[in-house]
Amino acid sequence: MKTGTIKRPGKLRVKALNKRKYGLDLTQGRISALLPRFAWPFIASGIMSALYGAVDLFVIGYFTPEEIISGVSTGTQVLMIVYTFTIALGTGGTVLVGRRMGERDDAGCARAAGTFMTVGLIAAAAITAAIALTASPMLTLLRTPELARPSAMNYVLFAAIGIPFNFGYSVISAIARGLGNAKVPSIVGGLGAAANIVLDFLFVGAFGWAEMGVALATSLSQLLTFVVIGAWLLKRKFPFPFAKRDFKPHAPSAASIFKVGIPLWMQEILVHISFMIITGIVNDMGVVESAAVGLIAKVFSLVGLFPMAISNAVAAIAAQNLGAMRRDRAIAATRWGIFYSLVIELIALIACQAAPDAIMALFANGKPEVIAGAAAHLRSFSIDLLLISFVFNLNAYLSSCGKSNIAMLHSMVSTFAVRVPLSLLFAGVAGTMSFRLFMLGFAAPIASLPSIAICIIYIAVFDKKRAATEKEPARS
Repeated sequence: MKTGTIKRPGKLRVKALNKRKYGLDLTQGRISALLPRFAWPFIASGIMSALYGAVDLFVIGYFTPEEIISGVSTGTQVLMIVYTFTIALGTGGTVLVGRRMGERDDAGCARAAGTFMTVGLIAAAAITAAIALTASPMLTLLRTPELARPSAMNYVLFAAIGIPFNFGYSVISAIARGLGNAKVPSIVGGLGAAANIVLDFLFVGAFGWAEMGVALATSLSQLLTFVVIGAWLLKRKFPFPFAKRDFKPHAPSAASIFKVGIPLWMQEILVHISFMIITGIVNDMGVVESAAVGLIAKVFSLVGLFPMAISNAVAAIAAQNLGAMRRDRAIAATRWGIFYSLVIELIALIACQAAPDAIMALFANGKPEVIAGAAAHLRSFSIDLLLISFVFNLNAYLSSCGKSNIAMLHSMVSTFAVRVPLSLLFAGVAGTMSFRLFMLGFAAPIASLPSIAICIIYIAVFDKKRAATEKEPARS
């Protein structure tokens, strides 16, 4: 793209900077080749993040007893509310910046970036305070076993130290990805993951700090990622004019971020409510069952990172192309995202079905009961790997359209009409611990089916009609 002036129907003339050195132009090139090229940094970063999550599991499972495994697993459920908010808000920022990028609107990009930074700062302060004040009642709500409660509380409070830094890193990363640069955020994220792994072994294995060591390792690695990506931004700067005045919140930009981010967050909250309900049910069974299901949540985050990473790339590609009035390319990105996700997740599903005991033995050293229960749960739960390949990528397209409220709707249906009732039903079946955990695992894939149906119906019918009649919106 050459430096010059671009005139678009119904829009102001805007100066087009040469941004190729900053990131990819996602409105050009074959989608089938562009998507993996843009997505690989997301995948690499996801692998590193999942790796340090797996190391967390290994270190806790190897060096600590069951009650600490249970405490860390339960505490993770509390913190996931924060992390999902960060991801959802980041998606809102990526979509907004991507849209403005596709429109070639430099002033809009500056307003979006500045507003997003200010909103992120306020949100980080509010969320950190809220977690500190509500940690105890949330652990009570999760029916945390008494033996595991002290370790769960310690884990939440020490991990909360890193929340503001996690927000800072996520905001800058989301802006960069919206501009077509996925490489730098992923490299910095990988650096943080590597630091987390080293600190896990140091704090837990060498110093014996148990749950506090795992939490501090996470917080310090988040501090590192924020410092590094902040230094990169100060040195590189944005590829458009950016001034202090852009930090003043721009109401339409903030509204666009929240229009995408809040429904996505609510969607994730609904999903995690179902996890919390299941956690409460399993915690009532005992510490061993709690530890088994907690391990599955960690393992699932490892094998489920591929469709998540690919869908993040799909959201950015679709946003830029919708901004450039190229809905066909946005749809193509979604289809290719589903295809690539299915190929990878099919391999993961085969592994989970072929050797669940061996997989779980990696994370529960010398704990045969925990391994047996977790392996049984993994067999049924892992079927959902194929289905989330559809859900994540369809949600990415809806988010890029500013219709993440549809994602929230289908999550509400799948959670409260399907997943929760089935979880209660399957948890009460007669049989051994392993059999009950096996049945409980089926609630997840069954609940994904209505989500897929709602997304496909909306995109095939309502979104197609809207796209055919929609006029290009006026610039805010």
